[in-house]
Amino acid sequence: MAYTVILPTLNESGHISEVIKNIQKIFSELDQNYEIIVVDDNSNDGTIDLVKEIQKNNSNIQIYIRKGLNKNLAASINLGIKESKFENIIWMDADFQHPPDHIKFFHKNKKENDVLIFSRFIQGSSRYFDNDLSEKETNEDHSLFFNKLCKFFLYKDITDYTSGFICINKKIFDEYKLHGYYGEYFINLIVYCKLNNYKIFELPFKEGKRRSGSS
Repeated sequence: MAYTVILPTLNESGHISEVIKNIQKIFSELDQNYEIIVVDDNSNDGTIDLVKEIQKNNSNIQIYIRKGLNKNLAASINLGIKESKFENIIWMDADFQHPPDHIKFFHKNKKENDVLIFSRFIQGSSRYFDNDLSEKETNEDHSLFFNKLCKFFLYKDITDYTSGFICINKKIFDEYKLHGYYGEYFINLIVYCKLNNYKIFELPFKEGKRRSGSS
């Protein structure tokens, strides 16, 4: 199997080099072909220069800069999908809240599933603020409540409708394009995959704390 990892970025200079190195290390250990596509929403903190420096010695790293466009997560991921060359697409946050080493669990479970989602809300998962509630961001309670509503009104076997940490077959995007904003785009994708009978499986994971900067 081979993988494209899409990293949507905006002002991630404090950790982008480290997250790329971590992803490279994991795929080296797995001995799998991969590429990393950084899609940047015109950062002004040096993120772009850092990625370009890494790119000089790594032909499987690409960067695309969205200049003069409205910042939109779904649009950034769509661009990454369009430019991707491998059959399995991963996208994830570039700030270590989505731990790069969990990619190995995608690889372990991918053959049997069309869509793999890391969920914050199933047994075996842990949150970055579990041991210190003072670190919890103000929108976390809203996120939990919103996901409970989605589970009630949509599909009861899905627990995290706004995960953003996913491995998915590229073929799904032959006839589908992400649309919506932030969490909304992920809900729309889940519904599309359910209606078209793609096999979805959720995995537990240990959510990390943002390494630097602000969300």
